[in-house]
This record gives sequence, C-alpha cells and structure tokens, in this order.
Amino acid sequence: MNILVTGGAGYIGSHVVKQLGEQTDHKITVLDNLVTGFKESILYGDFIEADLSDF
Repeated sequence: MNILVTGGAGYIGSHVVKQLGEQTDHKITVLDNLVTGFKESILYGDFIEADLSDF
C-alpha cells in the first residue's frame, strides 16, 4: 500500500508521518511546499517539495 501525506513537514503532518513510519511497513510519500514546514522534521518516507496548486 502507498500512503501520501500532504503537509507532512508541518507539526501535525510530521507526527502523522512518524506514526505511520513506526507502525506500518507501507510506502510513505510526503508532499510539502515548506512554506511553514521543515524538511528536517520528516523522519520516514520519500519527500517531494511541491505545492498542490502546481499540479
């Protein structure tokens, strides 16, 4: 299973990514534009720096 977390570099999103990474073996992809988030807070998954309005 693949999981996409939008806003995964923010406070709530990074905690969601951490829980998913620790409790599942699913492939995690994190999408964030880093306007208010921090790349260093993403501990699991693949990171894509983008804005949803770009797609």
